[in-house]
Amino acid sequence: MSTALSTGPDVARPNSLSPTSAGTPLALVIGIAAAAFVVAAVASLFLGARWTSVGDVIGALLAGPHAETSDIHILVWDLRFPRTVLAAAAGASLAVAGAFSQSWTRNPLADPGIIGITSGASFVVALFYGFGLAGGAWGAFGAIIGAAAVAAVVVLTTRRTQDPISLILVGFGLTTALGAGSTLVALQSSSVLDAMRQWVVGSTVGRGGTDIAIALTGLLIGLALAACIARPMDVLALGDDAAAGLGSSPTTTRTLAGVVVVVLAGLTTAAVGPIVFVGFAAPHLVRRFTGPSLTRMLVPVALTGAAVTVLGDIVGRLVFQPGELEVSVVLAFFGAPLLILAVSKGVGR
Repeated sequence: MSTALSTGPDVARPNSLSPTSAGTPLALVIGIAAAAFVVAAVASLFLGARWTSVGDVIGALLAGPHAETSDIHILVWDLRFPRTVLAAAAGASLAVAGAFSQSWTRNPLADPGIIGITSGASFVVALFYGFGLAGGAWGAFGAIIGAAAVAAVVVLTTRRTQDPISLILVGFGLTTALGAGSTLVALQSSSVLDAMRQWVVGSTVGRGGTDIAIALTGLLIGLALAACIARPMDVLALGDDAAAGLGSSPTTTRTLAGVVVVVLAGLTTAAVGPIVFVGFAAPHLVRRFTGPSLTRMLVPVALTGAAVTVLGDIVGRLVFQPGELEVSVVLAFFGAPLLILAVSKGVGR
């Protein structure tokens, strides 16, 4: 018997997730990903809707976060630096969540946003807004509940099929229904609508220290869990019987993998709102150089997701000056064609 989330020897296809080239030295892959992230993070401090000279930004950075109150100092330390940290944490979380989603569901098209987990988190946060409970710990708690509920629905409705498109259809249905529910909640009150206006579209604009703390907490907890479960997930790719023979519990491994996805995607959504496609694109890009092993992928995929999201945030600042385009819109603009291309090429079939 084979299911989408239960792999025996007959369906153990670790290399089916994408073309791979596991011969690339891991240190080189990590080095390139780290360099890309550093370049993106530095650029994020220097670039924005307002032009700033390199000397002014460097001076503000060297002065420290509490040294001055000039316009440039406030721009760098109070606006650009927090946005960079938040975008990096969100991108890393979503990329790792995407890698585990694809391995957990045995589906190369999985992404927390595409399969509806992000929408589940968003819907419950919207409900909490309606009851006046959103923000801070309440928002994080609601996002975890919503993400976990949708993850359970996805497992139950796709467990008997291995068609990647089935997962996308289920995710589309859930996302549409939950998005409509979130909109309905928002329209019940002008105060709720105003509170949700900025959050409902994934963005780093106007986020505070609480949001950064939630995103970083989710990233640290999620990465710690991911590091513990990555090797058992790699063993599970050999099949349930082989994993059990090597002392690993398939049920426990899958459950913990689901927890990783829920924590990373849920808390990120609570902090920045719904963002899609990072979790789909980053693992596919990294897997071509590391192979399908989550143990090898973990660090470079987190760095790649962080770099991609920070770059998306930079593009959003520059394209509509003096206004801005939310990072979720930028990433969707580039990510949607990638998904269409993957589907048209029959990825995972």
